[in-house]
Amino acid sequence: MLDQAKLLKEAWDMKRKMEKIQKELQKKVVTVSRGSITIHITGGLEVREVVLDPGVEEINNIKTFAANLKNAMNLAISEAKEMMQDELKEVTGGMNLPGLM
Repeated sequence: MLDQAKLLKEAWDMKRKMEKIQKELQKKVVTVSRGSITIHITGGLEVREVVLDPGVEEINNIKTFAANLKNAMNLAISEAKEMMQDELKEVTGGMNLPGLM
């Protein structure tokens, strides 16, 4: 019975630590640039800003611009997820827990 109580306490502590880290990740920003596009995204996957450099020629070519926008967004999301995984590894001991990302 004592072991179950200990396990429950450890699980509760882990949950609180993960919630704290997830709140901290909301404040951290990843910045990625592709072509004339710069994306700023939080560790919580919220896009904070999209910056377009109006002096670049690719804006005149919509296909190139769209491809760079897609690539920049995908890379920003990937890097933000990687940052989340790195932060949460400390709490989970490297275990991949479903529903965290």
